[in-house]
Parts: sequence; C-alpha cells; structure tokens
Amino acid sequence: MSKPQRPANSNPARRKYDPAEWMPRVCEHLRAGASLYEACAAAGPGAPSPDAVLSWAQKDPEGLGRQYTQARETGYLLLGDKIDQLAAETHTYTLVPELDADGKQLCNERGEPLTRRVLVPLSSDVIAHKRLQIDTLKWKLCKMLPKVYGDRLTTQHTGAEGGPVQVELSVFDQILNNLELKRQAEDGGRD
Repeated sequence: MSKPQRPANSNPARRKYDPAEWMPRVCEHLRAGASLYEACAAAGPGAPSPDAVLSWAQKDPEGLGRQYTQARETGYLLLGDKIDQLAAETHTYTLVPELDADGKQLCNERGEPLTRRVLVPLSSDVIAHKRLQIDTLKWKLCKMLPKVYGDRLTTQHTGAEGGPVQVELSVFDQILNNLELKRQAEDGGRD
C-alpha cells in the first residue's frame, strides 16, 4: 500500500495566488473597516494570508500597494464613524416576558411564551467595555492616520506679537552667571 498523494499546492503556504484576483476581494473588506486578518478570512475560501497580501503591496507599490493603501485609509476613516456610533449608544432593547396581573408568564395559543421589547439603559459593564473600545479605536486612528487624528503640537518661534523671543533667566541661572563673573574677575587679577 502506498501513501495517498496530496494534491499539488494543497499547502496554503505554497499555493500560488493571482494577486489581481484576490486583492480587490481583500480590499473590499478593508474599506469596510475590517482588519487585514478579518479581510483575508472574509475574502472567500482558500484566500491568501495577510503576509501574502502585504508582500503583494510591497512588490507593486504603484498598483497593488496603492490599492491596499487606499482601502486601508477608507477603512480607518470609517472607524472614526464607529467611535461616534459607540459613544452615542446609551440604551439598548431587550426582550422581557409578558406577565399577567398575577405575575405569571403569558403564552400564545401554541404555548410559546410571549415577550415584548423594552428600551433599557446600558449597564456599567457595557459602558466600561464601550469606553475600552473607543479608547482602542482612538489610539489606533492616532497611529494610523496621524495627520487626521494625531495630537498636534505647535512650537512658537517668535515672541509676543511676532517680535523676537525674549529669554528670561531664572534665579538659579543668575546665581551661576554671577559666580562665573566672580571667578573670571579673580582669575583676571592673578595674571
């Protein structure tokens, strides 16, 4: 008995992919805000690995690389909208059983319990989780799109009203200057 033969290219690491076929599929999910791992998994069965997609983008920066970069930027901008959505949600709907006057659950004619939707405020656990999600997304956006979401630091190179910068010495600096002048005066008298 011989070993069963594996089909050619059955190992995903050795499989040959057509980047022109797969990159648009992956980028579609990236534009929707998915991570690269999620986008590759959602692109379809037998999809390439995230490493393969990054390799294609690096090998063809003007074609596939530009397509990848544009999809990522669009996806990141959508994450900014997701922050707004998470922050705005303060209540949620939940199903509660319908009760009669005695507090017993009501059922329909088939014996299934009746329920109704009720709007309730979010619990403190859910709010804490949302805060973590928002903080994580803010950090991610700050790193991925620093020109849009990064901290802006400005440095003023002019003084008040556009004039020259005025340098003020602290008391400590003045003491050091006085000591230096005293030392120079003492050294000058010895020559």
